[in-house]
Amino acid sequence: MAKKGGTLKRFFFLLVLVALLVIVFVLFGGGNLLRSAGNWIGGVGNKAEDVKQTIEKKATTIGNTVEKLKDGEKPGEKK
Repeated sequence: MAKKGGTLKRFFFLLVLVALLVIVFVLFGGGNLLRSAGNWIGGVGNKAEDVKQTIEKKATTIGNTVEKLKDGEKPGEKK
């Protein structure tokens, strides 16, 4: 036989379970955990930005060097 109903009841119990989990998380100091995780992620983002800027500077320097080397060569000149 086919299963009758029960989806609404299951959904309601799922909502109650999620609400209880949220309450327990908050009571056990989950806010501090989230705050420290946010600070850590922000720090990683700042480090990544610094690395990006360093790489861009080095790429610009290398690009300038390559351009100077190209300008220094004369057509038909072999090394």
